[in-house]
Amino acid sequence: MNDTLIKELNDRSIGWVKGYRESGFERFSRLNIPSWKRLNLNGLDLPEYKGYDRLQVTGDGIDVENIMDCGMEEDIREIMQDGQAFGVDEKFVSMVDSFFNTGVVIRVPKGYNSSVPVMVHYPSDGDLILDQNVIIAEPFTSVSIIIDHEAISEAGAFHNGITRVIAKEGSKVNLMKVQRLSDTSFNFDSVIGITGRDAAINWSVVELGSAKSAVSYTTYMNEQGGENNTKGIFFVDDRRRLDLSFKVNHIAPNTTSDIDIRGALKDEAYSIFRGDLDIKRGAKKAKGNEKESVILLDRTVRSDAIPALKCAEDDVEAGHAASCEELDKNTLYYMMSRGLSLDEARMMLVEASFNPIIDAIPDDGLKNAIREVIKRRLTCGEDY
Repeated sequence: MNDTLIKELNDRSIGWVKGYRESGFERFSRLNIPSWKRLNLNGLDLPEYKGYDRLQVTGDGIDVENIMDCGMEEDIREIMQDGQAFGVDEKFVSMVDSFFNTGVVIRVPKGYNSSVPVMVHYPSDGDLILDQNVIIAEPFTSVSIIIDHEAISEAGAFHNGITRVIAKEGSKVNLMKVQRLSDTSFNFDSVIGITGRDAAINWSVVELGSAKSAVSYTTYMNEQGGENNTKGIFFVDDRRRLDLSFKVNHIAPNTTSDIDIRGALKDEAYSIFRGDLDIKRGAKKAKGNEKESVILLDRTVRSDAIPALKCAEDDVEAGHAASCEELDKNTLYYMMSRGLSLDEARMMLVEASFNPIIDAIPDDGLKNAIREVIKRRLTCGEDY
């Protein structure tokens, strides 16, 4: 990916997007791939650029445009050039800003209030997916959006995406992101949300695929009454690695946040959870909580939890917790004595942890597909 490619992309870009791509490329070209010691990207070669044309979107009564075709109005420019820190790493963020080859702009119009989700589907057959997504909820609206990255073959994909969410006064955005790419894929996903007065952004995170996956969610609650709730599940097996990061910035007073992540690890899998609650000076009466709980299906797995709590105010409530534990052998024996196989017993216990998140998915087909992925990965391990 070079300056010649940027010139070619600019020939197809509209208005200010040309300068935006060039600015992104300037950052991209001077930065190295991060040397993360946990996820370990040593030897990673960034793929050659190619287009992507598999995007599928369904949703009634709402304005959804392919970012490659839309006019990119001035308010989109302000959002994309906001300058707030976020993302898995500046190298990957600037890569998307430079070379994005797909994405959506979703505008939630005044008066919109629907529980029927907008479905944004990115299927992959070994594709390069650099998606740039922008979601703007007008005041006092409510919307649910599902962004699904799905493997339709075993070919290794490379996904690197950015999603920006603006929830204006009194609005509510429920965003679910599902990652179920093939086991030889790479996944990097950077998400940022900004809440207006009395607005809410709810993240739902489902991580099931990719050889190596790094995901970052950052929320800025700039006005009073903002709310940010995060619920997520992950299943990591074989030698796959997952790095999950959540940062919530309580900037205004009377803001609330809650992070609840549940996972399961098998074989020689490795997961990292980073939770960062940052209560700034002036965020009086803020409330924040974070927790992660992980089921260890084998003794050869590794789970790292790195919770952090920063507080510059005294009139606040905040807490964090992390736990990991093996499945209780006595419980497994009991369930198997009632006729269940080891796989079935394991599945029931993992599902009991995951069900509150899976049951909340507003699409039965996707809900069943997620359960099937988890079931397929739960094959017998050690003998009990």
